[in-house]
Amino acid sequence: MTVARILRWVMMAVPLALLPGCGALDKEDQLRAELADWLYLAETRYFASKHNCTVAVFDVARAEVRTVVPRVSSVETALLRIEKGEPVFFRTQQSTPNEISQALMSKNLQKGVGMLTAGTGPTTGCMTDGIAAGYYRILTSDETLTVYDSAGEALLLIYPPELLAIFLRSSL
Repeated sequence: MTVARILRWVMMAVPLALLPGCGALDKEDQLRAELADWLYLAETRYFASKHNCTVAVFDVARAEVRTVVPRVSSVETALLRIEKGEPVFFRTQQSTPNEISQALMSKNLQKGVGMLTAGTGPTTGCMTDGIAAGYYRILTSDETLTVYDSAGEALLLIYPPELLAIFLRSSL
């Protein structure tokens, strides 16, 4: 390959690589605007979005969910809201996000798998090993607050002990 061909190839490839958000499922500023109704967001610690996944880790000023997200205390009530395409904030005592997903699957396999996919799909394509280790700890903690948005194919986990929120979206 000649130098001229290499330069021509680079000149064509570089503009494509520099396109912001090209093929990304989400853009950080738009996601922050979407989540501002749900959370008391502070700084972004991590953001990655590709064509089939998004993972974002945020500091939160307050580790709570704003009242705009319907709260549910049972799987049955959650399923009614999920069927309507509404996000749900699980207010169950001593339940990890993983246990909530299992409970959903036991009542409605399709909806439970939807939550599982939202939470696991992004782990391979959009998450570093360091983020994955912290995510697993939060996913299995009964201190974690869980919000599931089936219409948006998204899972939001708020971890009060560290004032963190992890947002995951999957489009598999």
